[in-house]
Amino acid sequence: MSREQVNLLASSNNKINGCIRVPGDKSISHRAIIISSIAKGKTQINQYLDSADINATIDVCRRIGAEIVRNNESLIITGNNLERIQKEDTELNFGNSGTSMRLMMGVLSAQIFSSILYGDESLSQRPMNRVSKPLINMNANIKTSNGTPPIFISPIDDIKNVDHKIHIASAQIKSAIILAGLYGRDPFTITTPKSRDHTEIMLNEFGCNITLESDSINVIPSKLTSPNTIDIPGDISSAAFFIVGSIISKDSQVKIANVGLNPLRTGFIDILKMMGASIEISDLRKVNGEVVGTIDVESSKLKGIAIEKDLIVRSIDELPLIILAASQAVGKTSIRNAEELRFKESDRISSMVEMMKRFNISINEFDDGMEVYGGIIEGNTINSFGDHRVAMTALLASLVSREDIIVQDTVNIDTSFPDFINIANNIGMDIKVYD
Repeated sequence: MSREQVNLLASSNNKINGCIRVPGDKSISHRAIIISSIAKGKTQINQYLDSADINATIDVCRRIGAEIVRNNESLIITGNNLERIQKEDTELNFGNSGTSMRLMMGVLSAQIFSSILYGDESLSQRPMNRVSKPLINMNANIKTSNGTPPIFISPIDDIKNVDHKIHIASAQIKSAIILAGLYGRDPFTITTPKSRDHTEIMLNEFGCNITLESDSINVIPSKLTSPNTIDIPGDISSAAFFIVGSIISKDSQVKIANVGLNPLRTGFIDILKMMGASIEISDLRKVNGEVVGTIDVESSKLKGIAIEKDLIVRSIDELPLIILAASQAVGKTSIRNAEELRFKESDRISSMVEMMKRFNISINEFDDGMEVYGGIIEGNTINSFGDHRVAMTALLASLVSREDIIVQDTVNIDTSFPDFINIANNIGMDIKVYD
């Protein structure tokens, strides 16, 4: 899908069956590329996600002195050993990737060249002050455009490490701070609610002096040394689409191998099990510090529940799919304490409420979430709001809809899951371009 506007039609009322693998984890791919680029030595990254968002990270890391070569499904990266790069001022295009921009704000804050960070229309509306403010406290020279991109970063003499207390459970904020702090001299501590810990796990693989406690991260700046090879597990957020698809559709069964099962990413599985889903996990092991395993899932009868706050943090990217599952459950599902959904590629609370209403599903919107009532999905034309997860969730709804579903503006799917349509069609769905 290469043109700017692509509409897709998903035929209604199918089932899915098969054994699949999903592409490499996007969050881990970002971090493996960035950390390899600033480490000492050569790193081979296997099964990385080849997508628009990851390509943005690759391009920017090349600009900070990393040598990156593609070799089939692998990347070979020779890092710059935390050298501060002296070069001409540069403009960096991050496309749709908020993760790339926020993490690289940390790295770029420590460089001795000026940079302008910008992105597409969606990224240009996403909040960046939550990252720039703690970096400014570390002596970074950052200016935003009313809190959103473009971002202007000017050279500084030194990063000054300080302790941080963060009230938002955000892996991107703490990761930006840690990456900037590696260029400083003094130890520092980040006190923060639990959030994804892929950065901490990856840095441990590179020999970083980083220790974790219940509510804090302690970092002693040190050189990073390549572990030679990083194997990226399958993306659980991508697997989630076929997990939910199999659960809500009749006579469906899917096995997904080699999936990352980081405990801070499996909240949606716990939610689905509480709703009555049949999900089995096997072949658990650790690969480069990350938990990996196989997931078996089949058609299930679901019941509505009230989702606890701690599960919201551990399932934030999968909540659009939980909303779809709730539309097929008996009774009411309550999703609250999910304000962070409003700051994704779209305002996912309003996007999903609009989608469910167009599907004729009863739903109530709140500032921090929604209540969803089980019902029957009617086919309709759905706007993706430029959001890849909204687009894929709408397509998946065709498995239980009375009529076909048309989803507008789906080129954004390429940012995170370029193989989604091929995998979906191979196991029983019928998705095609609609003019």
